[in-house]
Amino acid sequence: MSGDSDAGMVAWVGLAVQAVGPTGGRPYEDWLAEVERVAVDLWLMSARGGTVARSAAELSTCTAVVGVLTSAGIDGGEAHARLVVRVPDATSGAAAERTYTTQELNGRRAREVFDRARTLVGQGVQLLVSGGSEQPRVLHIGGSGQRATGVTVVGSAPGSGPAADGPVAAPARQQDAAPPAEPAPAPPSVAGTTWEEGSVMVWRNIDRAWDKAYRTSCLLALRDRVVLDSAGFVLNLDELVTLAQESPDPDTPRGKDIIARYPA
Repeated sequence: MSGDSDAGMVAWVGLAVQAVGPTGGRPYEDWLAEVERVAVDLWLMSARGGTVARSAAELSTCTAVVGVLTSAGIDGGEAHARLVVRVPDATSGAAAERTYTTQELNGRRAREVFDRARTLVGQGVQLLVSGGSEQPRVLHIGGSGQRATGVTVVGSAPGSGPAADGPVAAPARQQDAAPPAEPAPAPPSVAGTTWEEGSVMVWRNIDRAWDKAYRTSCLLALRDRVVLDSAGFVLNLDELVTLAQESPDPDTPRGKDIIARYPA
């Protein structure tokens, strides 16, 4: 448990309130429960050696950005999530679009921010943005409870895909899906991850010390293990990332077999 004083806990609650945002149309009990969860998470992780403790300097300079999230996608060149927010000008009232990025998506919290953002496209949001650096990062996103109109939902940013130094992976093979039980299938969830997006994470978790050709062979081998739902979203991304991290050295029997079966 953290050794923070009661005053320190009050500070975490204040930060949690800022991160969660206003109640909007949510029931007060639901809003309060989310504030409590975020505050306790931060408090527990603030123990010496915890993730929040290691980022204390960055968190202390966080600022809130309130606006309407117009798109959320992956920046393929950097493997960061890119969030575009329409922010009203405090003086004129006119709205201007601003782009914010997360930390690299191979981190759990950055991935959570991106997954949450894709469910909030077209809605009012509040971002918690790190400060004190040349490249501020979005550390948290929450809904403000307000719904915007006239906003197009964008699943991924233009140019998303594998990292710029990597190959352009071919689409994953679609598994045969069972006939739907109902005449009209349910619409796909906007929170799904396509192989084009998922291949970014897979590629970046293959040992970068290996040459590009062998890394491409590993990616092609992992592509054959992709499991897609009927809407084309990847169901086993975590497994693929783990397998990418465990890819064999190219000079081992398994590595040579990958090269032979999946030539780049």
